[in-house]
Amino acid sequence: MLQEVKMRCGIPPEITVYDEEIEMYIKDALEDMRASGVPEWLLDTGKSHPQTQTAVTLYVKAYLGNDRTDTDKYLDLYRKRVFRLTLEDEKDVESEYIPSDQEGNRAE
Repeated sequence: MLQEVKMRCGIPPEITVYDEEIEMYIKDALEDMRASGVPEWLLDTGKSHPQTQTAVTLYVKAYLGNDRTDTDKYLDLYRKRVFRLTLEDEKDVESEYIPSDQEGNRAE
């Protein structure tokens, strides 16, 4: 998930200075989503659910770096996404996930 979040944040894979901080925010986001009632199957890090990745990316964008001008905007978007995820039913999106080992091989 780290590389996907970095890509979505516009951080090239070879830039690793933020990796530890991003990993921390990824874990925080997943725990927050779990506590908020997001179904466990959506939080499975062995599967790549686009909805979950979007929520995690929004959380990371809210907190990464020192610029806090967009924090509220990204947190609002994150909270809305998490709320929608709490309503998800596994059968509605079971065919949408991409196994983690195939993330880099998907068509753009």
